Amino acid sequence: MKIIFNLLFFMLTFTASAQINRGGLTERDTKGLPGKWTGTMVFTADKEQVTYKSVLNITDMKDSMMFNFIHVGPDATMDTVSYAMRIYDDGNKLEFDSSIYDIMAVRRKGIRLVIIAEREGVDKYRSADFQITLTIGPGYLNIVKGIRYDDMTEYFIRYRSVFTKSL
Repeated sequence: MKIIFNLLFFMLTFTASAQINRGGLTERDTKGLPGKWTGTMVFTADKEQVTYKSVLNITDMKDSMMFNFIHVGPDATMDTVSYAMRIYDDGNKLEFDSSIYDIMAVRRKGIRLVIIAEREGVDKYRSADFQITLTIGPGYLNIVKGIRYDDMTEYFIRYRSVFTKSL
């Protein structure tokens, strides 16, 4: 009887510690984002990777966060992109990259927050699933955008951005 009790207790403890919350993202989770960030973005297109030096200014707009990117390519061309990040539907939907995603998981690991969000769409005239993974920590922000076509089982990375917060 004691063995069964210990086994059940162990299983309960293990499953409770391994849970991943679906949704539950709050604006409080993103309060450390506003400010100036610097880093790089690696963009993959047609089997070619291009690395951009990037500056990201995030502004708190009260109901959203405004992301203003400036990317400078290897040939010194500058590209500016802006969009809002909003949390909807009690933390179960996320507007990001000018699209609305379903939040699939919110993982809080100590001081690090990982958000995984997905949506359906079209890329290069093909039906595709898009996945955004945001990793937020004190002084760093990682953004990964993955794409998976109907005939694929895994996501491939379209771009990966790594930022550190400027003081």
